[in-house]
Amino acid sequence: MIFHVGHELPVTESRELDCESPSFTAEETRIIKNQIRKNMAVIDEHVRRIDLFVNHERHASRAPLVEKLRERLALLMEENDTFRRALWRQFERESFGTSLI
Repeated sequence: MIFHVGHELPVTESRELDCESPSFTAEETRIIKNQIRKNMAVIDEHVRRIDLFVNHERHASRAPLVEKLRERLALLMEENDTFRRALWRQFERESFGTSLI
């Protein structure tokens, strides 16, 4: 067992998106793009599962599971749309020099 004095422990950096800044940093843009890619992979998986359960198996007992998958899918798609809109606004600001709200 190793004991550390308080000043010897490494300080963890908290990474947060700065919503007050008019433009994203390179790190914030990377985080948003990475989240969009992850969401798309999960969305594709949910679509595949819903297709399997609804179109191939047609079991009434699967209805609650399919409904849960649909709810999660809707939330992920809405989140992805929000990320895309934020990224597009950032692109417009950088490209055209406008301050869109």
